[in-house]
Amino acid sequence: MAANGLDTLDGAGRLALRLRPGETERGRPSRATVEATVTDVNRQTVSASSSVLVHPAAFYLGARAEGQSYFWTAGMPETVSVMAVRPDGARVPGIEVEGTVVRREWHQVRRERAGYGELVGEWVSDTVARCAVSTTADPVPCRFTPPAGGTYTVRFTARDPAGREVATSFHRWAIGKDWVPWNDENQFKMDVVPDRTRYSVGDTATVLFASPFTDAEAWITIEREGLLQQRRMRIGSGTTTLELPVTEAFAPNVFVSIVVARGRSARPGPLDDPGRPTIRVGYAELRVTPERKRLAVRVAPVAREYRPGDTARVALQVRDAEGKGHRSEVTLWAVDEAVLALTGYRTPDPLDLLYQPRGLGMRLASTLTAVAPQVPEGEKGKRAPGGGGGADAADILRSRFQTTAFFLGSVVTDAAGRATAAAELPDNLTTFRLMAVAVTAGDRFGSGQSSLLVTRPLVARPALPRFLRESDRFAAGVVVNARTGDARRVTVDASATGAKLEGPRRRDAILEAGRGREVRFDFLARAGDSASFHFTASGGGDADAVALGLPIRPNHHPLAFTVAGVLHDTATAEVALPGDVDPARSRVSLSLGSSPLAMIRGAERWLRVYPYWCTEQIASAAEPLIALYRSAPLLGADSALVRRARADLERVVATLSRRQRADGGIGLWSAADWTTPWLSSYAGAVLLEARAAGLPVSDSVLARLGGYLQRSLAEGGPVQAPVVHWYRRSDVRLSDRIMAVDYLSRAGLRDRAAENELLRVAAQLAWEDRVRLAHVLARGGDAASARRLLQPAWAGVKVEGRRATLPAATPRDFYFLSRMRPTAWLLGATLAVDPAHPLVGPLVETLIQQGRGERWVWNTQDYGTAVAALAEFQRRQSAGAARGIRVSGGGRTLLRLDSLGAARDSSFALAGLVEKGRGGPRLRLSLEAKSGGIGPLFYYVTVTTAPRAAPVRPGDRGIQVERWYERYDTGKPLTDVAEGELVRVRLRVTVPAERHFVVLDDALPAGLEAVDLSLRTVGGMPGPGATDSSATDGESTEEGEERWAYGSWDAGWWSPFDHRELRDDRVVFVATRLWKGSYTATYLARATTPGTFTRPPAHAEEMYNPGVFGESDGGVFVVLGKTAGRR
Repeated sequence: MAANGLDTLDGAGRLALRLRPGETERGRPSRATVEATVTDVNRQTVSASSSVLVHPAAFYLGARAEGQSYFWTAGMPETVSVMAVRPDGARVPGIEVEGTVVRREWHQVRRERAGYGELVGEWVSDTVARCAVSTTADPVPCRFTPPAGGTYTVRFTARDPAGREVATSFHRWAIGKDWVPWNDENQFKMDVVPDRTRYSVGDTATVLFASPFTDAEAWITIEREGLLQQRRMRIGSGTTTLELPVTEAFAPNVFVSIVVARGRSARPGPLDDPGRPTIRVGYAELRVTPERKRLAVRVAPVAREYRPGDTARVALQVRDAEGKGHRSEVTLWAVDEAVLALTGYRTPDPLDLLYQPRGLGMRLASTLTAVAPQVPEGEKGKRAPGGGGGADAADILRSRFQTTAFFLGSVVTDAAGRATAAAELPDNLTTFRLMAVAVTAGDRFGSGQSSLLVTRPLVARPALPRFLRESDRFAAGVVVNARTGDARRVTVDASATGAKLEGPRRRDAILEAGRGREVRFDFLARAGDSASFHFTASGGGDADAVALGLPIRPNHHPLAFTVAGVLHDTATAEVALPGDVDPARSRVSLSLGSSPLAMIRGAERWLRVYPYWCTEQIASAAEPLIALYRSAPLLGADSALVRRARADLERVVATLSRRQRADGGIGLWSAADWTTPWLSSYAGAVLLEARAAGLPVSDSVLARLGGYLQRSLAEGGPVQAPVVHWYRRSDVRLSDRIMAVDYLSRAGLRDRAAENELLRVAAQLAWEDRVRLAHVLARGGDAASARRLLQPAWAGVKVEGRRATLPAATPRDFYFLSRMRPTAWLLGATLAVDPAHPLVGPLVETLIQQGRGERWVWNTQDYGTAVAALAEFQRRQSAGAARGIRVSGGGRTLLRLDSLGAARDSSFALAGLVEKGRGGPRLRLSLEAKSGGIGPLFYYVTVTTAPRAAPVRPGDRGIQVERWYERYDTGKPLTDVAEGELVRVRLRVTVPAERHFVVLDDALPAGLEAVDLSLRTVGGMPGPGATDSSATDGESTEEGEERWAYGSWDAGWWSPFDHRELRDDRVVFVATRLWKGSYTATYLARATTPGTFTRPPAHAEEMYNPGVFGESDGGVFVVLGKTAGRR
């Protein structure tokens, strides 16, 4: 860092700086970067940077080879023009310049040792010409004649008045009649040199082939995703060039390839046989820019500015490369410029997107494999404004805020390429970027952009936190600006619901000329789900009003307890509750029905609450959604539940599709994340089920996924993922193959050979995989083989009462751990092979009666596989006669229904229902089915609890969690911070034994906002490992190099956590594997709102064994206002 400082912007928002850059490296320019961070009145910051070129001397030397051809010819005079130019473009006369021309040749000799020879080569340089010139206002010529073909380097040097060296150089290829010793160090590849880097349609490309052979056969091809052109020619003693007319078929790129074959040049001799037949291969890419296909798109708002809620009119003009208008179809949209600045988003150029460079898709093979290796398969190349002043507050209230103002998918212009589009604007006061992409019927494409300003004379911008927690006390309001820049008095009125306004509801403030002013009010957040705030600002005859809602997040980590079962006559559902439960704020939800839809409905509710969404969890959560959507005839096709299920499924399909990687697999968290055939197959099965339910799913997504799984079966290979530890076991490797054939069977791409091979090694399969293979075989029509696989599984199941008990060894150590998956897969396979089997009923009861009331705490994999099996059972069963039900608890009847349909939901507060038990409070519900109906009833009970007070004590159920806050500048621990300052949050997780899929969830105090260092609007800050006060030896393990297959790199520092999410109300870290020891995580946050805020505990758990968890301490966090000073 050369310099830093603090200053204030002027009234126009500008600041001029004068800086002295440092020294540059000798003869080389460098860049000095200036980074600025601007803090608004409301403590929001935005950063940007710019760089300036630092010149190494007072001038530059420029040299240009004259003539039309890129290639020189031996014996023909050549001229190079030289000039000196200052950085501002002014030419400098009187500079003495010296020039040299150096020819380079590749010389090699043969060395023999113990009867085996080798070729050793090097470049030999020879200065063939010199010149000395003095620059003038015009270019000065330097003339010379290349004596022979080859490679030439031309270099010019001079010094500026300060004695600093100035140099420039360039390379040229020369052709000639005589043989040229071109570079042959590789003994296989040869140089192919085009005369330009880019071409336009209609140009002629000249390509030089630097063959090390003479008197040899050459096969020249033009390739791109196949063979476009080919020709054969004879390589003589001179340099070979070829001229190629560039046609539109060459866009966006082609590859010129050559294979030179030389026959035997000498009798067989030493072991290496230097005279053996051999080949040389070379290729070069020709980039062709189809500029004649480019459209110029002009986008301009009709008015200079608009008011919120106005109908904006946008003028469009589309012209071709010759300036003529064309009838076009235009997509037009507008997005908040501030949002686009976060990532540096650019308006898409359809020409670049449609004409991206393509690969060859070609393979080169040779029968001379003994003397020349085969070229690897694949890509050979790189791969009038409205009012607002003085209006009534109801007319100017702004509450509809959207980052995308509008999206018009199709605006058709007239024959001259003109059109005017209209769209209603939201209530944002901001600058939107107008973006347009156009296409014509003649396959011409283009894009354009402009700005659209939405504003008012007086602007009130909310200055609020992004969320709240109950009991938060804070000062917030609006920032008021006058666009005219004049000083004036303003009055701001405030009101709120869901939060208590403490103090006066009206405040006056003076706006200084050219500056905004924050007007604050004191609030107290109340219990509830949300709070809304309303502010009205007026002054000088102008006014603005804004309304904004904020979510109220819990002050604790949400806990849900579930118990489910089958009701034949009477049953009791009992749930043990935490000792500090607050019955008034806790609820019990019942899903009841005459079919398993009741359990499926309850599972859907639990999965909706689950806050972590990796691909497995999204796929598992989709299973009950698909079942509910398919049950529309029972639930009512227009029911809110079915409509919401479809909307949620559409998001599931979109998310899983976005996570598809380049190889076709589906990543765990994103398209850039790891995957396995097991994970991709599990997600793919959900996509297939969604398509079967009637939702649109991209055929190309499914096809690419099928290709990925087919390759995994054919090629195998090591798994490159943090779960590599499990793949040391053969049964885990075979599990991938089982899931792959399962998906391919569902998708109509059945691989019989792979199925038969798995059937042959069935004894090596895990218990659950043998069951899954039986399901695959039954789906393919091989019921006999499926039954033979299932016979031992059925024989090992014991029926105890109405439930089925599987052998103790069926659950296994697997990265997606599940105790219920074996039971669910056995039910699914049994329904496919023998729907009337006597084990079907006990298996159904086992799946339904397991739940949170049992010792094993269900995870998403348990729910997903159980629901899939129960949904299949539901589809195969006929509905029983309607029966009534009575539910009682706390000495009173909670629910009485004379006739219960397929599914019914009810919810009650726990007040008056909690009983005291020996182990603490509990909920006890009695369920009674009315007689007279046929078939059982199904119930699912979910209890969501809230504590009486925000938790403050840490807890350790197998994971220890610590958290503390530090000052960003000094690293000193703190519990309060001044508004606008940065805080470094430190987290430490200690595990006494190896843990898998550990999620660390740190709930933020509402006065802090996490800083995303990846955004372009955030200034350069040190990574998470900087000034690490939490360093510990616990992060070292005995796993050696395998450890580096886990975790991720974060700003140059290794982290054991391989996924991180920054949300408004929390920061989430996920580690696939943690060995015994202590591990740290850190992030930055900025104090944005003054007040006293609830600080919930940080929570960690194993996602697939949530009974193992831990929490840090809780409490409060204080953000001090400017007038409160700094502690």
